[in-house]
Amino acid sequence: MTAAGSTRGALADLAPASGGPDAAESLADPTRRRRLLRWTSSLALVGLAGCGFRLRQPVALPFRRLALAGFSSDMERALRMAAGPAVEWMAVPAQAEVLLVATASTRERIVASYTPTRRVSEFQLRTRLRYRAQTPAGRALLPEADLVLTRELSYSEAYALGKEHEEARLYADMETDIALQVLRRLGTVRL
Repeated sequence: MTAAGSTRGALADLAPASGGPDAAESLADPTRRRRLLRWTSSLALVGLAGCGFRLRQPVALPFRRLALAGFSSDMERALRMAAGPAVEWMAVPAQAEVLLVATASTRERIVASYTPTRRVSEFQLRTRLRYRAQTPAGRALLPEADLVLTRELSYSEAYALGKEHEEARLYADMETDIALQVLRRLGTVRL
């Protein structure tokens, strides 16, 4: 039987019989619903695999030992989590193959808009990282680069505590995004 024939056969099993109950009643049958769910799930997986889709993999770095200098604790944590177990973190820069130096790291919260009664209604959150990569001997591997991410945060005094948690979460997400961008750029380094 061809693939088209097996697909028609599977659809025929799922479709209501002519003269029988309509489609809504046939989906009320749990076994038919499970079969339909399995069939559509497998079709979606085949479609995704056929288009080349795959989940993002960790960046393959051309070195194993990395040291950090000048990073905030939050950014350092984001880098360590994004790199995963493939990187050995060195406390002494002289033992590392690559030294990643943060020359500036800031968080900003700027008022973006006000209500007609002059209360803040929206903030713009920014996370900025300026960094460079070099060997412990001082040879530049990546020139100094500046990464800036911006997010909008609506604000209401009635929900101040919840908005505070949302702001912290947005900053953490931006730091994770920056860490992934830094690691992708480190993946291009030639030692």
